Amino acid sequence: MKRAFAAALFLALSLPAAARPKQAPAKDAPRAAPPLHPTRSTEPIVFVWPPENMPLAAEGEFIFGSVAVATAGFVINGTSVAVHPDGGFIAWLPIAPGTFTFRGELALSAGTATAERRILVPLPPAPLPGKLAVDSASLFPKSDLELRGGDLLTVRMKGTPGKDARFRVGKGVWRPMRAANAALGIYEGTALIAPGADFEPSFVEYELGRGWSSVKAKGTARVSASASPPAVAAVKTSTSGFANIKTGPTNGFLMFPLPGTRLPVTGRDGGLLRVRLSDSLSGWIEAKDVAVAAAAPRAVTGTIAASKTDLGALVKIGLSEKAAFDVEASAGLDALTVRLYNATGHTNWMLNDAPEFVREIRWRQESTDVVAVTILLKTHEPLWGWWPSYEGNALLLELRRAPKISTKNPLSGIKVMLDPGHMPSMPSATGPLGTSEMDANYAIALAAKARLERAGAAVLMTRDGPLHEVSLAERPRQAVERGADLFVSLHNNALPDGENPFAKPRGFTVFYYHPQSLELGRAVHEAYRGRIKLADEGLRWGNLLVARQSAMPAILVENAYMIFPDQEALLNSALFRDELAKALVEGLEKFLRSARRKP
Repeated sequence: MKRAFAAALFLALSLPAAARPKQAPAKDAPRAAPPLHPTRSTEPIVFVWPPENMPLAAEGEFIFGSVAVATAGFVINGTSVAVHPDGGFIAWLPIAPGTFTFRGELALSAGTATAERRILVPLPPAPLPGKLAVDSASLFPKSDLELRGGDLLTVRMKGTPGKDARFRVGKGVWRPMRAANAALGIYEGTALIAPGADFEPSFVEYELGRGWSSVKAKGTARVSASASPPAVAAVKTSTSGFANIKTGPTNGFLMFPLPGTRLPVTGRDGGLLRVRLSDSLSGWIEAKDVAVAAAAPRAVTGTIAASKTDLGALVKIGLSEKAAFDVEASAGLDALTVRLYNATGHTNWMLNDAPEFVREIRWRQESTDVVAVTILLKTHEPLWGWWPSYEGNALLLELRRAPKISTKNPLSGIKVMLDPGHMPSMPSATGPLGTSEMDANYAIALAAKARLERAGAAVLMTRDGPLHEVSLAERPRQAVERGADLFVSLHNNALPDGENPFAKPRGFTVFYYHPQSLELGRAVHEAYRGRIKLADEGLRWGNLLVARQSAMPAILVENAYMIFPDQEALLNSALFRDELAKALVEGLEKFLRSARRKP
């Protein structure tokens, strides 16, 4: 999955319930997987990766493919390369700047066959000309900034080392820059935007040296400041159906606002807006995901009520308008806290009509503009999952308790959603013989389906055929709409370009995200350790879209590495895929036994 040529699919956000369009569910009877044994090329040497003329900034690169005669001597750039009995190979070789050529030579009885593959490695930056110079490409900031009083502006440049440096915004005062890295000539400066500052967009000007011998450069980004009341952004109901707020312009996720949520805008960095969530918390959202709103947000809470459902309970939090929120489960999964931002508490009534699951509901004004609603669950009724949506302005939180689990046969009647990762438009990784990860994932899912059904499970598939196109956001949505009890996404791994594949043992990994998924991940990981004779790369927390499925325990499994010939050969083996299926069933059964509700 983790490849430069694979889209970064698993850093996006799962689709909120309020934005879910209706679609006919996938068929539950999946079609047969295509044969996984690729036909060996008639060419003596076939390079699968890297592609011709791929740009790569690194000191080494892996190259893999296949040869027609596995027993013939094979070298690449003079280095002997081991070949798997099926002809697949992978090698890790140093590369040099410029147009770099991998030259393979295969010693056949009829003579030596050759093949070449070229990549483009950038040349090192040219030295700065003369005795005093500024690298114009290094000037930072690189995108327009809109700031407010109290913000800190940071600027950077690269120039001749050991010189005086300073900067200014527009025609403002010159401010000093210090040597952040004296050896490389990296200079950095800061300026605190004064309270009430208000100035039009202006370019940043940089100066290196002093007086007649100085040189100046002007950046391409403009900086402005405003003392006007903040604008307000409303989250759109976009075609993709989701938005996310990050902790910084290039940082990780903070929360996932549903459509209609309104947020005060307090700054801009290029195409990202800084939004205020509380007096002490801000985040960043893409400008394309919001529209200008009329008035500043201030949600007021009303009645909070819990009602009984077939799956557990539905908690309805009355609000005067949609609010940004996050949800936090307690360590013991016996409580859930919803924090509402830009909100004021005015709740006079709380009703609990689901006492079999919900023990108590509490609320408090946690800070001036944050309301916390805590839902306490009954003893021995740990949280199975939760899912948020809006009904008008009221926030709905679907809380799920554990399904009925048989003591004798824990998988009996349990709905397991299997998600064979990727699809024809995004097949992801490829093995040395050309095996597609998309096809390998689907074949493993079919093996797991057969084993799970024998154990009594009701198996659902996000892809009902090897060529079925299913978007990433659609996969967790299917699990919610089709009532799955467990969600397992099946993948196979690769590596980023420039990483040595032989630096450490490579094998399987299990990922989880929400705390209610930890024990599921742990049980499946332990089963893989006992059955799968590959390197154990551990149980890991992973910010992956399908693992962020919150309505039920959800995991993502990287079963093996596509790019290693021996592991590709295993994936092409029905016996190995059946072993993976056995491990998965064993792990699910162990988890369900431990999760069975106590009387």
